[in-house]
Amino acid sequence: MSDAPRKPPKLASEPEAAGPAEPEAPRRDFHFKPTEFERANPPADAKAGPGPIHVAQLYRAANSPAHPAPAAAPAPAENDVHAILRANHAANEAKGLNQVIPQEPPPSRRKRDYWLLLIAGNLLFGGFAVLTRGNPITLVFGFSGMIFFSVGLTWIMWGVMDKY
Repeated sequence: MSDAPRKPPKLASEPEAAGPAEPEAPRRDFHFKPTEFERANPPADAKAGPGPIHVAQLYRAANSPAHPAPAAAPAPAENDVHAILRANHAANEAKGLNQVIPQEPPPSRRKRDYWLLLIAGNLLFGGFAVLTRGNPITLVFGFSGMIFFSVGLTWIMWGVMDKY
């Protein structure tokens, strides 16, 4: 037995190499073209000095007298964006999209829901109090249930919930 590794047997579907293999085509590299932007506003840190800032410099700056406020930066020069925004605004103005028309608020469903729940809940507790009229304890429980339900519903509907 030989120590050389055995090659796996070829399958019938693999074609036999007939002659030298064709060389592969060289790989093509694709790159984006370099983009150049027109800088509309100067960079904010253009005046900042190079190099790191030391704590002693900050301490001296904090204890030195205040400097006068710098002059306001000039408005940026007009560019294509300003022209496009003016054209869009003029088109919206011509269509009337900038006109604000006050609308009446829709009717409140909260008030309707409050009264329906208040009547239904109080009928439930009041009916319990009236149907068990033989026992004074259940009568007190029924009336106190009406009070707790009314106060709790009022607080939830008008204090906790948003308008809907």
